[in-house]
Amino acid sequence: MLNTKTSHASQTYFTVLVLLAMSIPLSKFTMSVFQFALILIWFADGFSYVQIGRFYRNANPVRATLLTVRYSLHLMARNFIDKFEVFFQNRIAVVVASLFLIHVIGLVHTSDFHYALKDLRTKLPLLALPVILSTMPGLSYKQVRVLLLMYVLAVFAGTLISFNEFLKQEFTDIRKISLFISPIRFGLNIVFSFFILSWFVLSSGLTNLWQQALLVLVMAWFIFFLMILESAIGLISLILIVTGILAYRLLTIQNLLWRTILLVLLISLPVLTYIYLHGIVRDLTHAEPVQLTQLDSKTALGNTYVHDTIHFGVEDGRYVGLYMAVPEMAEAWNKRSHFDFYGRDEAGQLIQYTIIRYLSSKDLRKDAAGVNALNEKDIRAIEKGIANVNYVENPSIRTRISKILMGYHQYADINDPNGSSVMQRIEYLKASIIIIENNFWIGVGTGDLPMMFEKTYEQMKTPLKKQWRWRSHNQYLSIMIAFGVFGLAWFLFTLIYPVLSHKRYRNYLYAIFLVIILLSMFTEDTIETQDGVTLFAFFNALFLFAIRPQSGNNTIT
Repeated sequence: MLNTKTSHASQTYFTVLVLLAMSIPLSKFTMSVFQFALILIWFADGFSYVQIGRFYRNANPVRATLLTVRYSLHLMARNFIDKFEVFFQNRIAVVVASLFLIHVIGLVHTSDFHYALKDLRTKLPLLALPVILSTMPGLSYKQVRVLLLMYVLAVFAGTLISFNEFLKQEFTDIRKISLFISPIRFGLNIVFSFFILSWFVLSSGLTNLWQQALLVLVMAWFIFFLMILESAIGLISLILIVTGILAYRLLTIQNLLWRTILLVLLISLPVLTYIYLHGIVRDLTHAEPVQLTQLDSKTALGNTYVHDTIHFGVEDGRYVGLYMAVPEMAEAWNKRSHFDFYGRDEAGQLIQYTIIRYLSSKDLRKDAAGVNALNEKDIRAIEKGIANVNYVENPSIRTRISKILMGYHQYADINDPNGSSVMQRIEYLKASIIIIENNFWIGVGTGDLPMMFEKTYEQMKTPLKKQWRWRSHNQYLSIMIAFGVFGLAWFLFTLIYPVLSHKRYRNYLYAIFLVIILLSMFTEDTIETQDGVTLFAFFNALFLFAIRPQSGNNTIT
């Protein structure tokens, strides 16, 4: 570190770091603004207003302005040289920042430079934040606590704003309630905030019981909100990390009573999770046996019902195809909506199937009476393509599993993955494997991923619609596709080396953060978007470089 003295400049630096941390869950725009501000502060470190005052006291305004410009340029050049000397002396910082260098090297064999340059702009935090945070004054224990609390406060504010959107129930997809950043990245922020609060409660010396109780309530709120958001990766990460912490504590604690308690918790957590999920799946996929001869055969209007227990399957524990009177249902629907019963909804799906599933989810018969029992909000939801009332009114883990199961049946029965993000990932995986097989050693380059995926989807004759033809949704695969097996090896090295060096895995918050990121990379291109790469680059650099060594118990562990 160049300087550890408290000054106006270092306070400004700290303030901008806090604002950047708070921007990560709330604003892509201010993420960019405060990173740019950090770069300016980095170049202007040591700037003296006293010296500028001397210029204007001892010379005319024109000359003083020229002297100020020369002084500023000289300072920036000196900072650039001096700080990079410090940076290159920090082996871990160089390794971490080399992740950006991989993308620069990938320009050598890319053909789409327009996309490549766009990708480099997105990935700039991978270079800028390690360089800045490893060469600026370190933060004190107190400052880190403040920064982390302000970050958690921003995440908490984001959940409240999103919950307000949920209460409005104007969304077609629960993920739309995450207004500021990707719902998946928002889920990662929530999980990390949960463990930050756990550190404050258990390890940071917080002794006020009311404060501890308040933090525990916020932690419980975060879990509740993850369920509303249907954040599968968030909840899975939470369960896996808690299980890992319990296992670690079990191995390190000597007290027999506590070891017994931890062992019971360690066994109970996965067992209870399995029982809970298995029960949901059973309830959703198994309908009560029906005797077709005992069901009503006529509608209230005298038309004949069709009872189909095969083609429409089971959803939410009900046979979707029972009590079907399609002509009657179509006539009633066309009287209530300008969307033709035999046409498509706003999501591009055949609206008759959307209507049938929606009626089933409300336990209504598929006839005129069922359609007439829908209110205007229901009609509008169907027109938007919402096929189950629970998708809007009761988002939860149960609803998320219901979506996955319906997506699986649709994919297995008619080879259509478009209705499920989980099934779409199977197509992404197929395409990724094909690209890797053809570009194993050096990959396709920094800018050619979108083009290669589009070509591969055409080659596969994938049933994916154009709007769903995305990349691998797996960061490890994305890196290997772009830079080959050697690029993947170096990518993994940049993640693992800082952990092993100086035993950084002993830092509780850093270890938790890294595990969250590593897990997310199995299901998402975590560092391919601004919100994801900034989350990773900022906290990775913060825990590795920006915290000043403290004495006594004042450490972030």
